[in-house]
Amino acid sequence: MYQKKKKRKKIILSISAGLLVLIFSIAAISQHVKTLEEPNILGSYKGDGSSLSASAVEAARDFGAEAIIVPGAAILSDNTPSPILKARLDAAFDMYSMGLAPKVLLTGDDTGDYYDEISVMLEYMKGKGMPGEDIFCDHQGINTFKSMVRAKQVFGVDRAIVVTQSFHLPRAIYIGQNADMKTRGIASDQVGPKEVRKDNVRLIIREIMARNKDFFALKFKKVPKYKGETVDISGDGTVTHRKVQMP
Repeated sequence: MYQKKKKRKKIILSISAGLLVLIFSIAAISQHVKTLEEPNILGSYKGDGSSLSASAVEAARDFGAEAIIVPGAAILSDNTPSPILKARLDAAFDMYSMGLAPKVLLTGDDTGDYYDEISVMLEYMKGKGMPGEDIFCDHQGINTFKSMVRAKQVFGVDRAIVVTQSFHLPRAIYIGQNADMKTRGIASDQVGPKEVRKDNVRLIIREIMARNKDFFALKFKKVPKYKGETVDISGDGTVTHRKVQMP
């Protein structure tokens, strides 16, 4: 009886130790991606009506981006951007208006019959007065990994500024850099704590796991090659506004 208890205790301790090592490893990889790419975050928007600092504007202008990449996020039931997505779009429009990049690339999920991030994002930007020819749409950017890789391979972007929230930025930049696209970031942190409180813990845990997933995807697998026709990011963006089969 004593031997059985002792053996059971050893098994429990071994499993506990293994779980601790796993948790530590997951946290360490997430922190590695974050620490590596934080220097590539040029500045941030904080609070409604906020603007970029003069130093951030200068750094972004000196970088010479060909496009501002806006990853998709949730849309509301009335087909308007969620607070998180609206923050990204507002920041991108402000940067475009300051001439920090000549084009904006909207990338998101429109694969469902009744769910279309891209159309909502496109109409929002046009409603703010942005010319349609300067807005490009990637209808197959169903996740951050695909969005960043396709920006390079399908749209031919060599230098990009990606606009998203601070918790998401390091991973987006990391993927872009590893896809041979010089990538910098601007944080769109205008959304207040009350608006994200319900999702805050979930978002952080999800992002930690996503950083691990993309870290290993890039470390052990080659970046996927998308075959087919490409789109010239310096051309007319309206050719991408209608949902078509893209590579």
